[in-house]
Amino acid sequence: MSNMQDSAPIRLKLLNLPDADKGTFERVLSFFAARGNTFEIYDGPDVDLIITTDDHSNIEEALSLQQENLMLVVSNDQNCLQGDLQLQRPLLVTRVMRIMEQAAKQHRKAKKESSVAPVAPVAPVAPVAPVAPVARQPEPLVKTEEQYAALIIDDNAAIRKQLEIELRISDIPSKSAESGEQALEMIEMESYDLIFLDIMMPGIDGYETCERIRSNKTYKKTPIIMLSGKTAPLDEVKGVIAGATTYLTKPINHEQFQKVLQRITRWLNEFR
Repeated sequence: MSNMQDSAPIRLKLLNLPDADKGTFERVLSFFAARGNTFEIYDGPDVDLIITTDDHSNIEEALSLQQENLMLVVSNDQNCLQGDLQLQRPLLVTRVMRIMEQAAKQHRKAKKESSVAPVAPVAPVAPVAPVAPVARQPEPLVKTEEQYAALIIDDNAAIRKQLEIELRISDIPSKSAESGEQALEMIEMESYDLIFLDIMMPGIDGYETCERIRSNKTYKKTPIIMLSGKTAPLDEVKGVIAGATTYLTKPINHEQFQKVLQRITRWLNEFR
């Protein structure tokens, strides 16, 4: 085990964990405390690490508290993509110790990076006038071994352009579709590793598009990130039922987008 000792304790919140899970974490924290490594259970709003389960209501509550902190999600699903860190049951003590060390390293790294230099905000993208669709075959995406390809499905040209720029920052090439019908044609012609899907579109909406993409066996496990100006829990539940992996609210926030993208690509790297 590596040494996690640091000058300030890492404040964490155990959010609505079942008693068995909570007991395992408390045993591990006691072990670290005996070694002089400091995790501190904290009930205040300003915490460094939130530990919760993949239950929808718990994720909602954790997101309402989360600002610059990390979220560790305990799940029965090995393909869970929620949170910054994921821990699959059963909660073996050694497994919990490793994930806590990983959380400590990520926290210290983020704290160090934030103290070096502030990140310049990304200039807002000016609205783009809608362009009439041109009937043509989409050009094939060229991918290197380490590269992923994205499909953006949104009827708003400005949103499509902004997402294209955000993906380009991470060297991810992308193609765009202006409707669910166009997207369904495109996925039959070439493969995509991740999909950004708007909910409110002319023709078939995002929920139906998502269901029909999932019905294609090639896209059973492809990350689908739904885009919506709505934040109601019911909308997210409908997205999950349709097969969405996670949510992004519009207007797109640069830091939130890159955080979600890092989590998705980390899962893709492990899955590949």
